[in-house]
Amino acid sequence: MNKLLLTCVCVCVSGAAVSALPFQEIIGEDAEFFCTVRSLSETRAQWATHPIAALFEDEELLAFFDAMKGDDTLEDSGSTDEPPGFTEVMQDVFGLSSDELFELFPGQASVAFYNLSGQALGQAESEEMVLMAEFSGDAARLDTLMKIQFERNMAAHQAINPLVEHEMIEELFMGETLYFDETFNGVATYVEDGYALVNGIVVLAAPESRLRAAVESIKEGASAPIADSAVYQRSREQGGRGDFGLYSNLEKLMPTLNRALIELPVVNNLAIFGVTAQSLDSALSLESLQAVYVDFDLIDSGLLSHYGLIYREKLGFLSLLSYANTALPEAHYVAEGVLSSSISTFDGSAMLENVERLLTSASPTLPPLIDMQLQIAKAKTGVDLRAALLDNFGSQTVSLSVLPEANLDNSEVSQPQQLFVIEVKDAQALTQAIEAFKDLFPGLRAMVEEQLHEGQTIYTIRDSSQPEMKNEGTISYVLLRSSLIVNVGEVGLLHEVLSRMGERGQGLWQSAETEQLFERIERPNAVTRSFVNTELMIEPLFESLLQVAELSGLMGDISKAKIPSQLDSAYRMISELNEAPDGFFGRTLIIKSEGK
Repeated sequence: MNKLLLTCVCVCVSGAAVSALPFQEIIGEDAEFFCTVRSLSETRAQWATHPIAALFEDEELLAFFDAMKGDDTLEDSGSTDEPPGFTEVMQDVFGLSSDELFELFPGQASVAFYNLSGQALGQAESEEMVLMAEFSGDAARLDTLMKIQFERNMAAHQAINPLVEHEMIEELFMGETLYFDETFNGVATYVEDGYALVNGIVVLAAPESRLRAAVESIKEGASAPIADSAVYQRSREQGGRGDFGLYSNLEKLMPTLNRALIELPVVNNLAIFGVTAQSLDSALSLESLQAVYVDFDLIDSGLLSHYGLIYREKLGFLSLLSYANTALPEAHYVAEGVLSSSISTFDGSAMLENVERLLTSASPTLPPLIDMQLQIAKAKTGVDLRAALLDNFGSQTVSLSVLPEANLDNSEVSQPQQLFVIEVKDAQALTQAIEAFKDLFPGLRAMVEEQLHEGQTIYTIRDSSQPEMKNEGTISYVLLRSSLIVNVGEVGLLHEVLSRMGERGQGLWQSAETEQLFERIERPNAVTRSFVNTELMIEPLFESLLQVAELSGLMGDISKAKIPSQLDSAYRMISELNEAPDGFFGRTLIIKSEGK
């Protein structure tokens, strides 16, 4: 299959359309997974002048990764031989420059897989796949290129097994010439793969039946194309333009994978809890899943993606994704200078209730055990944990992270400080539960420090047994009238948030810049939104890479890897997610900041 895979790379790396027929009308609805490129030439032209492409070509960035590879060490050891890259192979072996390659493959391209589930479970001896690409050349030009690859493939196989023989055989099918690579491996003869040129579309496929089916679909139309599937059409309703798209047909994938899951020996071991293969299947309801997809579109100064998870019903584990039908939190206390932040209507108590319902469905014996443990805890603490914890969380959740002030020596990496604000229904009941737990674990209360700030008591838990860890792992919390605030890291971030709560000023989520950004992707009734200032992530990211390289010993001289200082990284990344009766649908935008 080396020939097929290399040609797949040749076609799909980057690419005016030759055929007006969308490939989704050729790909059958029995495909388990496929990816598509809308136009190789158009995408390539747009990428050539795109700011993100310029970012990846930054000289400082390239020098950093060259140093990370330890090129000097390789040169000193005399081991400088490397396999030729894709460009070199195309130029030296096939005689094609990049421009010539994309002139030959200017339009659509796709690759579809039909038995991934069987392969993953070891139930399929060979893969079933179909690769298609619009081709501007003639049959003679294609045959010349394929003959070169045929000979390369044969040489590679014979280098491993001298008994291997390859023969290109022809077959006339529906007025078209099909070419098959018939292979003898020293024991048996089989067809490895085949190709054809039909109506301006190059088709490579394995096994033989897939090539014939693809040719028939191109000439007469597919009997059941994925484009006619209601689920796929739903993904297109919610999707974008689809410069590059991935689609997983879970309706075809999940039955096989689900059967394998419930047949695992570990499921039988759960029988002592009353769990059976049937009850686990019903509880998880994995076959309710229909599709997951993502597509990417290049836009003027960034990248826009659409993604989704589609299902028949929100059953089983899907019920754990519990969101309330309320407005998103205002979160005015989130400052504009944060590294990242998210706001959500995730309902913690509804999720816990659905966890209990899922466990009950899997095992009728578990609910009495859960109730027994809750009663034991109540007897020891005097606290009704179901009311104080399980049923006590609301649907307003906010997170934010910031980078600490730069007081670090060269051996340390900046660790973001994180803070979470979670709505609670009864703060007093939660306070009593937390205080009771402090007495259940010996030594825990002694680890808790208290301080006042803005009239609120902050409780900080430090692990004094590891002073070298400084503030890593330090957790602070404060309970307000309707929310629990948890801070991970230095307590200064918590001080700032409490102060901003008292001021009732405007923050990140109320700023004109943020609102304008979300106007590009917003849809009514979103259940979550997130914001990331990628510009602030660059230095910590490179510091982390250097630390990993140093610890792993991959670099001879780590000082040669200098963190890029002039990198044009002024980007923002925003995301939004919506819930519908048949799925979750989201959008993410990575965009260059205006004026930077």
